[in-house]
Amino acid sequence: VSEAKAYLAEGTHFAKGSMAPKIEAIIQYLEAGGKQAIITNPENISRALRGETGTLIVPDAA
Repeated sequence: VSEAKAYLAEGTHFAKGSMAPKIEAIIQYLEAGGKQAIITNPENISRALRGETGTLIVPDAA
């Protein structure tokens, strides 16, 4: 999560009307107790759930 927050704060990695809101939602979800979040496109969801593609974001280690 801290890495995603840093990238978001830089303002150059995630488009404001596209990926930035998704990253903000993922950060909120994980900080509220979520265990992980995956970013992928619908066509690749099965592969992403198997860990073969996509971006996995997890909470910071305690």
